[in-house]
Amino acid sequence: MADSRRAARRLAGAVAVLIVVAALAAWKGGRLYDKVLDLRYGTTLPPPAGGPPADATAARMQDLAYIAALPDVDRSFTPEAAARFRDRIARLRAEAGSLDSARFFMGIAEAVALSGNAHTNVDAVSWRAQLNSAPVRFFWFPEGLFVIRATAAHADLLGERVVAIDGRDPEALEREAARYFAGTAEYVRVMSPLLLESPQALHVLHPEASAASLVVRVQDAAGRTRDVELEALAAGTAPREPKPGRFLSPVRLRDERGEGWRALLESTPIPPSLREPDRTMYATRLAEGVLYLHLWRIRDVAGEPIGAGILRALGGAGTPPWRRIVLDLRFDAGGDYPTVYRALRALPDRLAPGGRLAILTDETTFSAAIIAAVLARHFAGPRAAVLGSRVGDRLAFWAEGTPARLPNSGIEVGVSTGYHDWSRGCRALRCWWPNIWYGVAGGDLTPDVPVAWRFADYRRGVDPVLRRALE
Repeated sequence: MADSRRAARRLAGAVAVLIVVAALAAWKGGRLYDKVLDLRYGTTLPPPAGGPPADATAARMQDLAYIAALPDVDRSFTPEAAARFRDRIARLRAEAGSLDSARFFMGIAEAVALSGNAHTNVDAVSWRAQLNSAPVRFFWFPEGLFVIRATAAHADLLGERVVAIDGRDPEALEREAARYFAGTAEYVRVMSPLLLESPQALHVLHPEASAASLVVRVQDAAGRTRDVELEALAAGTAPREPKPGRFLSPVRLRDERGEGWRALLESTPIPPSLREPDRTMYATRLAEGVLYLHLWRIRDVAGEPIGAGILRALGGAGTPPWRRIVLDLRFDAGGDYPTVYRALRALPDRLAPGGRLAILTDETTFSAAIIAAVLARHFAGPRAAVLGSRVGDRLAFWAEGTPARLPNSGIEVGVSTGYHDWSRGCRALRCWWPNIWYGVAGGDLTPDVPVAWRFADYRRGVDPVLRRALE
């Protein structure tokens, strides 16, 4: 009887939340909607206790006292993960007087990664701001790790494969990086260059390595190898772009300056998938009856509501339908999925009889971009196919929350307070409440057509994933 009463109370609570969410969803854009969600999910860590620290050790101790409350607010921690986190913070406290800034940063990143949840990590921008980095940018392809960006002084390295870093196999270093990035193997792979590019980070892992430079062994297209020593750029001076996939586009980054950065494809005609990366969306007609939509981020910006842009590109009821729509969600780290919900629901209505929707994903597809892929496939049903490679996270994850910034070091940490399950659907009270209204049980996002973007194609400006979608 008691179990029945508890079940009834849970059901009544869920129904009440559903009614509230439905009312709020009908009034999306109003202040009440955001206020209610902020009250439920916007909690962050309490402000630090005590006044300004007297020295560096006291500053670290205050930061550690602040971040120690993370499992009390972040709901992604299991009891076991929270215990391991608190143990790691206790060890950092014991070492606080002997830590330099790089070891302190890596200690925080390792502790936070114990959450196991990709949204609960040290922010990518903090890696660039807190640690030095080599004057090159790496990216993983199926063939290995390659240099795709470099300062002008090292432009001769563009397109070369990295076969060793400080004498170590990059694949082995990637496996070590998993200690510092919570999430799936796909997520760790795309984030690992943040660590692999930093002499300070590698020095923490391997004290015999220099903290001021990297020695990389590179291999050119003819198979010739050479060793190059790269002096590091000081922390905070390199471009801070947080989205790994953005580096693939040769379009200059907003803060790419000073050292005169160069991109591998800057003199090569680029495919549609790498165009206009600083917009929320790029849309173009690739052929008669074929529409290409690339969502670079899932959010509205001033003067550019993304949902309205998608609907404009799809065309109205009086315009010819599309025999194929390509929805590209690669290199998209997410945002706010309700902004595109109505537009995604309209996609199948704009397909001609027999028309198909191709959804492109890869390891950089993350957060709201994963949700967009689930929704688009759900609405299009058997007319949709997923092409590419596996997305960068599980379909069940914790997100939302207000990031926490450590008061003295400035390290920013994600805080996750709302649960998502886009595989089985999410109706429990712990779910992010808009999911109760918008959510679907999407099943699985394993690509129907696995296609990898190999480096040999990339360096020629050829996108085999898009090409396959158009076949």
